[in-house]
Amino acid sequence: MQPDVSASHIPHIQQALQFAIEQQQINLVYQGQNAFPSQKLVGFEALCRITAGPWGEISPEQFIPVAEQTGLIAPLERLVFSQLARDLPLLIGRYPSIRVGVNLSIRHMAEPDFLSFIDRWLKELPKPLIEHLDFEITETYFQRISQTVIDGLHALRARGIRIVMDDFGSGQSSLARLHKLPFDVLKLDRQFIQQIDHPMVYAIVKAVVALTREFGIELIAEGVETAEQCKALEALNCQFVQGFFFSRPQALTHWLSLQNVPTL
Repeated sequence: MQPDVSASHIPHIQQALQFAIEQQQINLVYQGQNAFPSQKLVGFEALCRITAGPWGEISPEQFIPVAEQTGLIAPLERLVFSQLARDLPLLIGRYPSIRVGVNLSIRHMAEPDFLSFIDRWLKELPKPLIEHLDFEITETYFQRISQTVIDGLHALRARGIRIVMDDFGSGQSSLARLHKLPFDVLKLDRQFIQQIDHPMVYAIVKAVVALTREFGIELIAEGVETAEQCKALEALNCQFVQGFFFSRPQALTHWLSLQNVPTL
C-alpha cells in the first residue's frame, strides 16, 4: 500500500506524532487471523493508532511513513511494546492458543540498542507468553537488514518467537534467497488477494500456497474482503486468512468481551 502523505502534510503529521509520543497517547487495536475454511481464530495482529487531537484523525498509512522518515519510529514502537506487554496476559488469558503479531521497523531494528531493548522487554514478560509472539517484518526490509540483526532474529526464533515476512510479493526479494532468510511465516500482500480474479494473479497465489505447503511454512493471506475472494482461497486450500471479511481491527475490550469464539 502506498503511503498517502504529501510533502506539505509531513510537518503537520510529525507534530501530531511528537505530541502522541510525548503524551503517550497511542492505542493498540487487534485484527483477528483465522484458520480457513473453518474460520476459527488463531491469532491477532497488533496495530498502532494515535489518539485524535486538534489535527483530527491521522491514519497509520499517513503517520507510519512519517515516523520512519523523521526518526520517530523507534520511540513510537517502544510505546507499542509497552502497551503490548500490558495487553498480552489478558489476550492469552482469554484465548490461550492464539498468537499475537507485532510489526518491527527496519529503522528501529538498525538502532544500536535495539536487540538489547528487545532482550530486556522479553525478560520482563512472563516466560509462557513469549512463545505466543510473532514479530512481523516487511519483505522489503529483509533485503536491507544487517548480519547482526539476522543473527539477532535467529536468537529470537530460538526463544520461541516466530518471524513473519510481511507483505510478501510487494518487494523485490529473490526467491533464490528465501532459504537464507530467518522467517517462519509468509503473509501474502493484499494486492494479490484484491486481484485474485485475474487468471495470472490466481496462478501466482496458487504457486505460493504450493510453495509454503511443500516446505511446511505457514501462509496468511492478507486483505480478504469479499466472499468471492474467500471462495478462490478455499479452492486453493489456503490455510490462514486476515481481513475485513472476517474482522476489522478492534480494541482489546472488544475481543475480551466476546463469548464462545471458536479457536484452534
